[in-house]
Amino acid sequence: MSRRARIGLFSTLTGAGSRALVTAVAEAWHGGTLGDVDIAFLFCNRGPGESALTDASAVALEARLGVPVVRASAARFRTAERRAARERDAAGDAEALWAWRDAYYATFADLLPATDLDLLLGDMWIWGRRQCAARRGVNLHPALPTGPLGKMWFDVIWDLIAAGAAGSGVMLHRVTPEVDRGPVVTYCRYGLRGPETDSLWSALPECLTERTALIASQRALKREATHPLFGALRARGLARELPLMLETVRSVAGGRLRLEGDSVLDAAGVVLDAGLDLTAQVERAVAGAVPSAC
Repeated sequence: MSRRARIGLFSTLTGAGSRALVTAVAEAWHGGTLGDVDIAFLFCNRGPGESALTDASAVALEARLGVPVVRASAARFRTAERRAARERDAAGDAEALWAWRDAYYATFADLLPATDLDLLLGDMWIWGRRQCAARRGVNLHPALPTGPLGKMWFDVIWDLIAAGAAGSGVMLHRVTPEVDRGPVVTYCRYGLRGPETDSLWSALPECLTERTALIASQRALKREATHPLFGALRARGLARELPLMLETVRSVAGGRLRLEGDSVLDAAGVVLDAGLDLTAQVERAVAGAVPSAC
């Protein structure tokens, strides 16, 4: 009998989106749709008493998952040392902050069993070098492997609009000390044009100066941007984030994908330098989704 794959979940459990992702993964697991996989733990880097909402979510998720929820507060760990390290980092010396991250990881590393894959679902603290090297962490970025990289999702959208892009994607990449630069694990593509969005693209100012000014003013609003095209493109990407995560877990559970060291391998052990393209599987999942009631 083949060994069941094991995955770990990492989340700060701060926002509704991250809690929804953890819950969705849990529901898929309990529903038996993730394949031969076990969830080994949920790690939360907020400690008890930091947030009543996080506390309630952790209790509910532990009961639902039936696995340990390991909690270790990052915000309360060596706070004076962290503040000093951040000041040095701002001045161009990052080593003290990396040392603090490694020391924090050491406080809970022995509590987390080895896994085949760790999903970051709204983990709001940057991993240290030791954690990146020791675990098979993957994080989501709302763009294709070609970019835009190193940016929040709302800036990615405005970069795409500014470039007049015809398509974009979502990817999962290995967590490394270089933000959004780790090896690509899986990705999917989707179009930004079509009957639902063409009129919104056409409504953008034709004058380059006016268009640039509009994008700058909307970009400043960050996640609260109000332009209809922004909302439409965000919806397209968001609809594919959870399906990509679930399809990635299924690929690991089914032996079609595995992570070894810094490499991403297929079932035959061939290195996938560009990651595994799951566009077809993700689009089938999106097409089969039942629209929610308004």
